[in-house]
Amino acid sequence: MTRLSDAYRQETGILIEWVPVDKSVFTVSFDEEPPLHFDVNLPKGVDMLMMHSVYSLANASASHVLQSVGSQVLVEAVPAHYQDPDGEWFGVGKYARSIVYNKNKVNERELVNYADLGASKWLGRLCMTDIYSPENQAIAKMMMSYNGTKLTPEILSNWQTNMGSPLASNEDVLNQMEQGGCDVGIVDSDAFWGYAKTQPNTQLRLMWPNQINRGAITNAIAIGMVDRGEEVGHALRFMEWLVSDRGQALLAFYTSTFPVIDIKDETINMEAIRPEWTQFEPDTTPLIDIINDHRKIEPLKKEPEVPEEGTEDTDIIE
Repeated sequence: MTRLSDAYRQETGILIEWVPVDKSVFTVSFDEEPPLHFDVNLPKGVDMLMMHSVYSLANASASHVLQSVGSQVLVEAVPAHYQDPDGEWFGVGKYARSIVYNKNKVNERELVNYADLGASKWLGRLCMTDIYSPENQAIAKMMMSYNGTKLTPEILSNWQTNMGSPLASNEDVLNQMEQGGCDVGIVDSDAFWGYAKTQPNTQLRLMWPNQINRGAITNAIAIGMVDRGEEVGHALRFMEWLVSDRGQALLAFYTSTFPVIDIKDETINMEAIRPEWTQFEPDTTPLIDIINDHRKIEPLKKEPEVPEEGTEDTDIIE
């Protein structure tokens, strides 16, 4: 982010100071309606919030620390499915929930979509974060719309069976795969891309799920205006710069994400920020639909297998 703001300062003369904020202060649990008020104390002088996940910024909206941005530039530039209907947040850099695999152990043709990772062939070979994380629950909610309420919980249950204990982060999934602990996994594409930049000899590869139908499920780096900001004019100027061709190119390059707009400036080297292998079709379901759905999708509770009568503790004599 420092390199991004350095580029902005060179262009405008305006200095941006980044202040870390713990996203957990905005946490809204699944199965709960957003409370009317959060007891959130942001550092003094903060004018804009920028979060890695739309889900975190939407929770900031629920905490009543954001205001409507009121920018026609943002409304027209950002695709509708990456916008809050009330204008309180906008997605500015997209990334996908992607499948990664060890190319020495898995043929990419074996991989099609998220649901297939519940197949018995991946028993003990799958790495994932917790099934209840917002990102994995987003997959579940998407699957509900086309796999139905019966099949989706079964898929989640199969994931749990295949992966065993969940891992804490995207980085843990990638490291576990690199060490041979599993052969396939689900991570955010920006995490994989960042990992691949530092590990050029990695045996791990990325594939985009759901490319034959709905597209890969995406999330976005999101921005919002703080309700009690003091320099909202400067904040708005930076927000609108982020959806310019140059702002989008730099944001995508420095964060390993993808532009949300179609960059038309021919002087920008698209290959530097978006190599050919990164082309994919995203699911265009409005992210607000997932955010407003507070259900927690539970895995199917499987009954323990009961041995057939007469077979338990029976010795077989040949």
